[in-house]
Amino acid sequence: MMIKYPTIFRQWRAWISVVLWALLSIPIAPAGTPETVFFYNPESSVDNFAALKAEFDDYLSKQGAYSFQPFSERNTFEVMLAGKPQGVYLLSSWHYLQLNAKTPLEAKLVGTAKGEPQQRKILTAKDIDNIPALAGATIAGAGSEDYLRSQLQQMLGASYAALMPKIKLLSVPKDIDALMAVSFGMASAALSSENSLNKLALINPKQHAQLKTLASGEKSFLLIAAVAKPSQSDAQPLLKIIETMQQQPDGEKNLKMLGLDGWKRIDALDTSLVKQLRLP
Repeated sequence: MMIKYPTIFRQWRAWISVVLWALLSIPIAPAGTPETVFFYNPESSVDNFAALKAEFDDYLSKQGAYSFQPFSERNTFEVMLAGKPQGVYLLSSWHYLQLNAKTPLEAKLVGTAKGEPQQRKILTAKDIDNIPALAGATIAGAGSEDYLRSQLQQMLGASYAALMPKIKLLSVPKDIDALMAVSFGMASAALSSENSLNKLALINPKQHAQLKTLASGEKSFLLIAAVAKPSQSDAQPLLKIIETMQQQPDGEKNLKMLGLDGWKRIDALDTSLVKQLRLP
């Protein structure tokens, strides 16, 4: 079961939903254009799509006739993608690997946080000492239910498969919100990145010291910038604009909205990492 964000935020989310519905109701031509950046990330719960679109549209329009199209629903994004419109797709590495079975994509860039293209998810708790005690507990995390459950299944393994239906999920906008939810008693455990745990240690050492690590996942890539196969040469100018965002103050600010501090070209990564993203 997925629990929605606390009541205090529901009115804001309702307003955001209306605005987002209006934004996403704008027709997208099946052929698309190489000037569009499409965005969907099940690893985060964006709490203000209107602001995200406005900021990216403003930044991209200064570079040329470019626009930003965010999506809040996975199905809507995948239906659009099935038409193979030209452009650049920003999506999670988890979603990228799933999509390639039916909609071949080629990863061109990977986002970075503190200069690293990968992160590890950590399951932490305050008053729970072991994994079996998670039965009936609420786990807070940023992202869609599908994503959160897949991460938990990967962490806990087959030996705890019977535990998964007994776990409730609380979806929050950011990793740091998941950690705070545990501190404030809204959740028993949190699924967050190592970077977010380190951030909590800096801003609130006392709360960080109260958390215990129950499990950790494998390293995974951050946000991916991809194009539809076969690779489109006319998307290169837009890819270059995305790649160099961290070199501009406004671009750097927008990257922070995505939880990133820069981009790296896939072909500049270590060979072992490239193999993980170069799918047949």
